[in-house]
Amino acid sequence: MLGAMRSLLPPPDALLDHGTSALRTGSFRGGLPRLDFAQLAPGRMMRMTRQKRWLYVSMVADEVMVTVALVRLGYAANAFAFVYSRGEGRMLADRKALGLPLTARVSDEPALLVAEGRLPGAKVSMGRRSAGEALKVEARVGEVEVSASLDASGAPPPIAAIAMLPEGRAVATEKGALLAVRGEARVGGRRFSLDGGLGGYDYSNGLLPRRTVWRWGFALGRARSGERVGLNLVEGMSGAAECALWVDGEIEPLAEGRFTSVPGKPLQPWTVRTEDGAVDLRFAPGGAHEDNTDLRFLRARFLQPAGTYTGTIRRANGRVLEIDEVLGVTELQDVLW
Repeated sequence: MLGAMRSLLPPPDALLDHGTSALRTGSFRGGLPRLDFAQLAPGRMMRMTRQKRWLYVSMVADEVMVTVALVRLGYAANAFAFVYSRGEGRMLADRKALGLPLTARVSDEPALLVAEGRLPGAKVSMGRRSAGEALKVEARVGEVEVSASLDASGAPPPIAAIAMLPEGRAVATEKGALLAVRGEARVGGRRFSLDGGLGGYDYSNGLLPRRTVWRWGFALGRARSGERVGLNLVEGMSGAAECALWVDGEIEPLAEGRFTSVPGKPLQPWTVRTEDGAVDLRFAPGGAHEDNTDLRFLRARFLQPAGTYTGTIRRANGRVLEIDEVLGVTELQDVLW
């Protein structure tokens, strides 16, 4: 596994080496290139069954955390959206939709972050018109409606990772944080302003193993000392290669995450650390998005608690950031797809 003191490389210009066709694995400072997995999965049927793509966008403001996601599995598609209230410590709404594969599209161009879908009970449109422009989010999933823009012009660079997985599979992922948000979310008759908030995203695309398991954590907010802070940790999947801390305009690599929770009780406090101890946080959930799907060929246990992080993060320069009730999520994914 890559360690916390690794250097982030400039991103490659292609997924595969031009000469050898080898996967250009690594941990990168900046966005992914266009992704073409055809050489790794030459058959159309293999790509249909093995390639998974998703775009997940999270926005936090004073009152709420709002999340919108669209997933394209190849043989199915799903969308979900939720609004979590910091003050009430609970989900105000959590809705999902499942559809056929042709009802959704997630682009192979990470620079544009395009994800569009019309599923039963849901309409989602996310993306940039051109690289560098604000990411627009227009979504309705059940009674959750979101209209927002996320501007990366003043944000630190994203982290990207390209990794080999078991069964000869591969994944590419890009995470961004501390984007400036404008917009609003609506739940029933309630409206929540997102103006002045912070946003982040998870774009992932790859040929994933039949069974895939990981734990993930993401947070956006401010340290007690006032800095804007973003955190992305994962245990499993691409490991340390995608783990990062954002502080104002800077990005720093982190070691792989370690997540501890009470089995069968996801709303009990979690412990979230890195393997080197630089991150030492307690996560207090207030609600959870959950999806337990069994379609015979697809069995998924997807659990994403929402709540707040409190604790400390030791930066590369030795300085310790104190985090107090910063909004975020944890996630447990165990899926046979």
